Amino acid sequence: MDERHRRLLIKQNPHWSGDPIRTYEFKRDQFHILQKDMDHPQIIAIVGLRRTGKTVLLKQIMQDLQWNVPDNNIGYISFDDRDFQRYETANELIDYFLTFSNRDERRYLFLDEIQKVPNWPDLLKTLYDIEEGLKIIISGSSSLDLKDSRETLAGRILTHIIPVLSFREFVGYFGHLNSIEVGSLSREYDLKFLSKKEIYISLLEDYIRKGAFPELLDQSDQSFITRYIKESVIDKVISDISRKIRPRREDIVNDLLIIFSRNTARLFEIVNIANALGIDRNTASEYINTLKSTFLIKVDHNFTKSALKRARTSKKAYIAHSCIPIAMLEHQMGSIDGTDMGHLIETIIANNLTETAFWRSPGKEEVDIVLSGPIPVEIKYRDHIGKKDLAGLLRFMDRFDVRTGMVVTRDELDLNGSDDRRILRIPVWLFLLIDQKDLLDLK
Repeated sequence: MDERHRRLLIKQNPHWSGDPIRTYEFKRDQFHILQKDMDHPQIIAIVGLRRTGKTVLLKQIMQDLQWNVPDNNIGYISFDDRDFQRYETANELIDYFLTFSNRDERRYLFLDEIQKVPNWPDLLKTLYDIEEGLKIIISGSSSLDLKDSRETLAGRILTHIIPVLSFREFVGYFGHLNSIEVGSLSREYDLKFLSKKEIYISLLEDYIRKGAFPELLDQSDQSFITRYIKESVIDKVISDISRKIRPRREDIVNDLLIIFSRNTARLFEIVNIANALGIDRNTASEYINTLKSTFLIKVDHNFTKSALKRARTSKKAYIAHSCIPIAMLEHQMGSIDGTDMGHLIETIIANNLTETAFWRSPGKEEVDIVLSGPIPVEIKYRDHIGKKDLAGLLRFMDRFDVRTGMVVTRDELDLNGSDDRRILRIPVWLFLLIDQKDLLDLK
């Protein structure tokens, strides 16, 4: 193997020379989830939006292993280096690690940005099948990068999606209580949160403008935050996408992101987007699917029991986090009006939840978010909420025979409800601290 490659590989693995593995102390929630899969033989694939901490997560797992695993049995290869991205070179680098590792004990191989290596699924399949006692952990920035691996690595790979930072993680980083028991929610709120409500409101304001990315946690300069998101995330993803599909036009991806940034948490029609961009419907659909695969947008469907009907109805798109449209449109916090803020709040809530839908009736009655149960959730980020504001929620509850609905408010907490239908009112910041599975207990 080329000497320069060996030198760089050794530089990527300073622990081989006896140095400790150094990385950030703050751990994402996914760290503890991943630990549970480390004992299984399957390859672990870590995917997610750029700058969400995938490489740090790999290093933290390596650091944790260093307590009980010999240093030469932990190997890390980053394929960001262009010379490493040849199949033959990647194979040589892996062989170098395997040669000097101890085959009598379990070995761990971390392959960062593996998708940059041509035919990488074939490489991993061979390793998985012939190397006993080798645990492989890979990372990539797009679910598209794993698309071709599903057949080759069927039964051999477990995928973990690393989302943007949740509000609970954001709050926990700054040392504040970031979970709440729902069994006695009112009492818990009074004892543990009421006296610190202003702190949580302030944290929410910070989370709105920078909370997606770990590297921005301690950053307060809004101009830097905007530049970081634009240059390190948006521009990189635009470049990635434009290389994956044809026509390879960054301007189309950029314009599409602007459309979704201006219309986050709103319904969209592919044909309208295609017309606005001057492209055909199939091309627009391909670009939108690629944005989903790179985790820049989330698309929800209308709540219905018919899968066929769901596929034919309108869809709603959310940008991955509120800080992205703020940066994309070069917003400053003071310039976001009430309408924009309501949609940004809905965007945050939708992305902090999983398996969500929305509801829109033929008569255009609407519910912002529907959780499994079903639980209808309406977002009303305003000071006064009247009965008219709850018309869609009440209509949904009548139609689907649901007893409990939820309204996410700016500041109001009311868990008593009224009549035979309970409509719970929960402040945004408190709602975001409740684990999704615990929301079912509020029914």
